[in-house]
Amino acid sequence: MSLFILIPGFLSGSLIKLTDDIEDKNLLHKLYAIPGGIAYGLLMGFLMISDTDLALLFGGIILGNLLMGKIDSMGHYFGLGAILVMLFLYGIKLSLLVLPVAALAALDEMGDLIHAPKFLEFIFEYRLTLKVGILVFTALNILGLNALIVLLAFDAAYILTGRITRRVAHEV
Repeated sequence: MSLFILIPGFLSGSLIKLTDDIEDKNLLHKLYAIPGGIAYGLLMGFLMISDTDLALLFGGIILGNLLMGKIDSMGHYFGLGAILVMLFLYGIKLSLLVLPVAALAALDEMGDLIHAPKFLEFIFEYRLTLKVGILVFTALNILGLNALIVLLAFDAAYILTGRITRRVAHEV
C-alpha cells in the first residue's frame, strides 16, 4: 500500500462530499460543483486504472449509486464523465465481483430513501453495509487489503468534509 493510492482515495472522498454539499446545501454557486466533480472523477478514474481491487470497489460504488439515483446533479454528471473518460482512455479489467459490491453500495444508499428504524440509523448514516462487505471480501482474500484501506480513507474524508461543510453552512 502506498501513498500513491491512499492520498487520491482520501481526496476523492472529500471532493465527492464537497461537490454534494455545494449543490445540496448551496455552499457556493452550483457551477463550482463542476470542477469538484471533474477532480474527483479524474482521481477515481486514476485509482480504478491503477489497481484492480480499486476498480472493483469504485466500479461497484458507481453502479450502486447509479442504481439508486444518487448521481443526480451537474457536478456528479461531470464526475461520472471524467471517470468514463479515464476508463475509455486507459481501460480497466472488471469481473462479476463488481455486482455484489454494487449491491452493497446500493444497500448503503437505502437509508436516504426509506425511513429506517432507529436501531438501523447508525448503519445507514455511516454506510456500514459496504464497509463490512468489503471487510468480508478482504478477509476471504477475494479483494486485496488496498480496497479496504482506500475505502476507509475515502469514507473518513467524506465524513470529515461533511462535518466541515455542515459548520460552514450554519455560519452562512
